[in-house]
Amino acid sequence: MRENRRQSRGLALAFGAVVAAFVAATFVADWRTFAIDRETDSLLGNALPSIEYLGDVNGAVRDIEAFVDESADVGGEKLSTVQAKVDDRWREIDALLAHYRALPRFPGEDELYAEVPVALRDFDAVVRATLLEVEKGAVDHARIDADVVVRPRANRMTHLMRQLVRLNSENAVDATRRIDATRHATVAVSAALNVVAILLTIVAATWVFRLVRAHDALLGGRLDLEEKRTAELELFGQRVAHDLLSPLSSLTFCLQAFKKASEQDPKLEHALERARQCVVRAQRLVDNVFDFARSGGAPDPAARIDVREAVEEVVAEARPMAESERVEILVGPLPDCAVRCSRGVLASILGNLLRNAVKFMGDSVERRATIRVTDLGDQVRFQVSDTGPGIAPGLEATLFQPYVRGEGVTQSGLGLGLATVKRFCEAYHGSVVVRSVTGRGSVFQVTLRKAPASTLVAPPSVRELLAGDVS
Repeated sequence: MRENRRQSRGLALAFGAVVAAFVAATFVADWRTFAIDRETDSLLGNALPSIEYLGDVNGAVRDIEAFVDESADVGGEKLSTVQAKVDDRWREIDALLAHYRALPRFPGEDELYAEVPVALRDFDAVVRATLLEVEKGAVDHARIDADVVVRPRANRMTHLMRQLVRLNSENAVDATRRIDATRHATVAVSAALNVVAILLTIVAATWVFRLVRAHDALLGGRLDLEEKRTAELELFGQRVAHDLLSPLSSLTFCLQAFKKASEQDPKLEHALERARQCVVRAQRLVDNVFDFARSGGAPDPAARIDVREAVEEVVAEARPMAESERVEILVGPLPDCAVRCSRGVLASILGNLLRNAVKFMGDSVERRATIRVTDLGDQVRFQVSDTGPGIAPGLEATLFQPYVRGEGVTQSGLGLGLATVKRFCEAYHGSVVVRSVTGRGSVFQVTLRKAPASTLVAPPSVRELLAGDVS
């Protein structure tokens, strides 16, 4: 009798420990998810919109500078057209800064922004003074002022915008790192708690088995309950792991739902379309950071993807951007083969290279990006070439390092794209090299191992599934 009581107490304690592990896993998952949501809000609700607005302000300032240069050449009746363009850009700057100022502030951001209003007033004064000179016929003097007076003020504005963008970018990177660290820590803690729960379940089941010999009718139901509890714990662990892989998915689903509800309201539909575009632009920046973090992981040895399918998807995704930049995308003959990596990895490698070719085309007269694929037998070679200005001399040695960007580059980005390409190539036993001639363009060459012929196709990654829902 005393032995039965002791076993009953031990069994009760074991079950209590299992429940405690279950509750602890739930608490840890909820608490970590809240932390991830907070960091995600900081990214999507502050850092990334701020970067977008500040970048657009900088673009508008440079447009005004260009219009002032143009005014000295047009003069006469066309001057009013130039003045109208300048006024439009000023209204755009006012609206962008109003949106930016409505966002939350990071520490030190207000101190950096304090110089912006003064610099804007100074820039506006010299711009209007120069346009007035053109209107009065002092064209030569206006040309001098455009170089000596207007351009330094525009450069000052660009410097201020870059400082603010850099501060927001650093905070975005920090938030992304915290999200990634929290996600990994949550998976580890949840797994540990599940292991503890399973071990305790095994101990409890052993005690139940011993008691069943003498009390089969009494303890049979407890054994069934224990097996059910174990199955629930395993399902819970799978569900938590899935939820933590995509902390941004809820925003995507909300946009999709609102889109259907706004079909009868043009104003709401237009607003949601702008929100969708903002999410897409934000996702491009965030994708660079996330791809860079994911590229350090162990590769899937069974992964494979068809070359033709991957290239066509990457080109289709990049084509709208290329059309807006007036860049022609050409694709050479595609071999019928596959490579040893996942769909997401190859899409990240080729997508980064092709988008860079389009984005950094500059003022080149010949605007063309080309993808060529060659089957080398046991390897497949991908070449992405462009007709852009090429890579600045001396930059090749550090081009594939994180956060490295060329001097004077104003396009949006964090400098992680090429670093991600290199890490993915190395993780999958491949390589990447670059050849560039200043003024004639660049050629990035990626070599990956060829996959054996098979009808199996690697499943899409979680991020690809989510990206497919934002439409």
